[in-house]
Amino acid sequence: MKSSKTILKDYFKSGEKAGKKIGVEFEHFLISKTDLRSYEYFEENGQKQLMNQLVSTGWEVQYSEGDDIFNAVKAGNMVSFEPGGQVEISIKPFERIHDIEVEYLSVRNEIDALLSDDQMLISLGYHPKTKIETLPLLPKKRYQFMYDELHKRGNFARNMMKGTASTQVSIDYEDEKDFIKKYRVANFLAPFISRLFDASPIFEGAVYAAKNLRVRIWDHTDINRCKMPKGAMDQQFDYDAYSDYILNSEPILMIEGDQSYLTDHQTVADLDHDKPLSKVQLVHASTMVFPDVRVKQFLEIRVADALPLPYSLAVPALIKGIFYNTDNLDKYYKLSLNMDDDGVLKLNDQIKESYSFEMGCLHLSMTCDDFIGMLILDATNGLDSDEMEILMYFQEMIQKYESYSEYLKKIYLEDQALFKKVITTGGEHVQIQ
Repeated sequence: MKSSKTILKDYFKSGEKAGKKIGVEFEHFLISKTDLRSYEYFEENGQKQLMNQLVSTGWEVQYSEGDDIFNAVKAGNMVSFEPGGQVEISIKPFERIHDIEVEYLSVRNEIDALLSDDQMLISLGYHPKTKIETLPLLPKKRYQFMYDELHKRGNFARNMMKGTASTQVSIDYEDEKDFIKKYRVANFLAPFISRLFDASPIFEGAVYAAKNLRVRIWDHTDINRCKMPKGAMDQQFDYDAYSDYILNSEPILMIEGDQSYLTDHQTVADLDHDKPLSKVQLVHASTMVFPDVRVKQFLEIRVADALPLPYSLAVPALIKGIFYNTDNLDKYYKLSLNMDDDGVLKLNDQIKESYSFEMGCLHLSMTCDDFIGMLILDATNGLDSDEMEILMYFQEMIQKYESYSEYLKKIYLEDQALFKKVITTGGEHVQIQ
């Protein structure tokens, strides 16, 4: 009989692919156009009704509890709900960013056709109006277990669950050597990607004074299962090391058939020692950690905020241009060798305060923003011309306003009616002096 560690290693190895596809998960808030409040699951035109309508138009139920449907799939795409009712659209993998856009818009058109005149989906890193204490948790058993337990382990765990939204990008790895390189580079670049795609101007109804709100929230959401596994930059993090990370994690809950049960502070290894876990249970355990870079049968880079089109497409464009270009991947792998765990954690802290700090840790005579500029330039060189334009359009915006978040903060402080108009239409619509 295979050990649980071997089962996990085999699971990660089975994800090896020679292709270069990109998968993207776009998260949104379902809000009222009138007052920006969040819709609640059970109310008229709420998420429950929306999902039932999707299923009635041909979407297939993937996961439900009783008569509550939480995941539905169609043509390889998925619509699901996060704990606070955030609507996640997961697009099947493509090689070209244009194909991702077309597929996303196709799903959006289906959803938008079902919304009332007062409703819309918006993309921001944190909810612009509704405070999380007033927002009911979705009636999903897993979410209730997590909501109760994570709150004991991090002051902002509930903010994370109900108040945040992201753009998550998944990339393939060819073999274990490629996995090691991409995993290291992804963790090294995570603070910079967070900085670049900061889109969280409002926190609990007020302008957030610092930068990168979601970074702060994740820093205070059970640090042992979030941010970065210990040793990720201190050693060669291979399938074996990541399997150890999963085995030493505390899953909060474990599944058995169609039932779930709390595991308190037992680790996966503890549970496996008491009663050998199945592959299904071990794979479940691998989804109960939330690091910046998570491994399934692909690498999931989870640090970008939710952004409106076309800015959201800059996230997969940047990642494609760096990770699927051999020269770029090699360049940033070599730079990452200057860093250890503490170095990445320090970068993570610095970007919450400033983007102008010096990058002496990499032996480079440049600021963080200079490094970002280099990263974008290198990425564009690894893209087709139409994909390059997506990234350059996004770069024009951040050169004017520092980040999408800072752009929205300026609008909010000057004219809240205009702020409302901008976030309910998306993208850049006004010039701020």
